Amino acid sequence: MVALDTAHISARGVTRIFGTGHAQVTALSDVDVNIHSNNFTVILGPSGSGKSTLLNILGGMDRPTSGRITAGDKALESLSEQELTNYRRTQVGFVFQFYNLIPNLTASENVALAAALVMPHKEAAHVAKQLLEEVGLGHRLNQFPRHLSGGEMQRVAIARALAKKPALLLCDEPSGALDSKTGLHILSQLQRTAHTSNTAVVVVTHDASLASSANRLIRLADGKVVENSVNSSPEIIEERL
Repeated sequence: MVALDTAHISARGVTRIFGTGHAQVTALSDVDVNIHSNNFTVILGPSGSGKSTLLNILGGMDRPTSGRITAGDKALESLSEQELTNYRRTQVGFVFQFYNLIPNLTASENVALAAALVMPHKEAAHVAKQLLEEVGLGHRLNQFPRHLSGGEMQRVAIARALAKKPALLLCDEPSGALDSKTGLHILSQLQRTAHTSNTAVVVVTHDASLASSANRLIRLADGKVVENSVNSSPEIIEERL
């Protein structure tokens, strides 16, 4: 298992090239970033800027063409496929724009299934109930995804991602499929998670209004970091609601 110390997850000189020859596309070029626990980090940029590619590399779903990704004392780019799988399974939570819930499982069962990856089944059921209550869905435990609203399904997805107590929570446009008010509720939940746990929360978005809410803002353009700034007093998203 990879022991992940989110006090310092770093990317150094990370480049990712897809394709070969004339079909080559450079998605990331010589990227340096740091990710810290208890921080709400926003990766901002337009479509095609390399945001999702960077997220995938940080989460061990992809490998850089060159450069170094360090989590604690481990260089992710040098891990075997099995070691990377263990890293994703035990240390990283993912929240996507589309919720990817299992349709024939209830909200509670969806979350418990993720929790059971790292704890006994009986404990997983308890953790699922607790997490769903924390995201305001204690009254929807036994509902199937088809009976939940988009915002409710995304909150289930957040609870599922948190069920294994990840050191790193990666969120790719988590409010993109939601109306603006519901999206703010989801982002508020994620920001609160970052500030009240040891989890490093990273949100990829094209929404520039989130910049003021980030502890750290990483702005990408054409695969390069054009801004990497720290905000010691970020705006609290909940205050916008």
